[in-house]
Amino acid sequence: MSTSATARHTTAPPPAVTDVLVSLAVLVGGNAPTTRGAELEWRPDVAVLNVVVVGVLLARRRYPRVVLAAVTVLLVAGAPLGLFNSGTVLALAVATFTFSVATERRTSLVVTLTLAGATYALALGQSEGAPQFPLMVCLAGAVGDAIRTQRAVMAAATERADRAERTREAVARQRVAEERLSIARDLHDVVGHQIAVINLHAGVAAGALADRPETADASLAVIRQASRTVLAEISDLLATLRDPSATTPLGLEHLDDVVRAVSADGLVVSVRTEGEPAPVSSAVDVVALRVVQEALTNAHKHGVGHRAHVLLTHAPDELSITVTNQFAPEEAGPGTRYGLIGMAERVESVRGRLTSGPTSPSTWTVHAVLPTTPHEDDRSTS
Repeated sequence: MSTSATARHTTAPPPAVTDVLVSLAVLVGGNAPTTRGAELEWRPDVAVLNVVVVGVLLARRRYPRVVLAAVTVLLVAGAPLGLFNSGTVLALAVATFTFSVATERRTSLVVTLTLAGATYALALGQSEGAPQFPLMVCLAGAVGDAIRTQRAVMAAATERADRAERTREAVARQRVAEERLSIARDLHDVVGHQIAVINLHAGVAAGALADRPETADASLAVIRQASRTVLAEISDLLATLRDPSATTPLGLEHLDDVVRAVSADGLVVSVRTEGEPAPVSSAVDVVALRVVQEALTNAHKHGVGHRAHVLLTHAPDELSITVTNQFAPEEAGPGTRYGLIGMAERVESVRGRLTSGPTSPSTWTVHAVLPTTPHEDDRSTS
């Protein structure tokens, strides 16, 4: 329950108490004089009329329009019989109040003014103008309209607060999901290649241990080095997750290090650059290196021929990265495709485009196009 609703329920009296007070006021008001200088007078016929009016008023919350019409009919019908009294007018005011609370402003204004005019006309025949009667009706309608407006404002404010809370929760969930994806991509990029190297050389060592111990020793040495590298990279990744400002993200200036690492593992890589390199944002720089790193890792894991080619093409507004390697469809394993998914997500994060797949029966190509100029949205938020 909202705070406004709680406050409303704690400050307003219970409906039963209100009904009792209104009923007593209507019944007692029936004895009040309607003409100036008259004395109190108890009349059985007026009391009967007001008892009927009280019974009708009890249904005003559920049927405000019907009750208002019924009280109006009783007031108008009783006036020619000499039954016009303050209690019935008070009942009309209460019904008008309930009607105004439940009805939009234009309708409640028209009905209130009409009833006030009719009450004044009926009162003219009973006293010298009796202005208090139409004023009672007008005041009841105005108070009802004010309460309706206040409730609408409070309901709108509560809805806005609830919507804002739901939006905050959705944004928080989205940020958590994005952070999980980022961690998954980083973990895959950091350890994927080294784990593939360990797995490859573990198989070589197991097969060569009996007949070619020197080959097994070399593979075990590679496994030891790859294990150290994995531990160091995981440590760096954890440090980055704890404090992103503690480390500097790697970019294309470390491309030679990536090429040397995969070359040491048995993949021959050739790199060619076309165009004049231009400054790029740190985000694009990181994505470019990760694309090359993941493409070379996949070439080492799934390719044949142990060769890959990297082409970097610099254009005025974009950087194009093309990595090709030989592959044999019949020898390619199923794979998880998490690497390609993570690579595509990274490229999309900088508004780039990525395609990957066979470009010939024996060639696999990864092609990424990364923008080098800021997007309009990026300029507006920078």
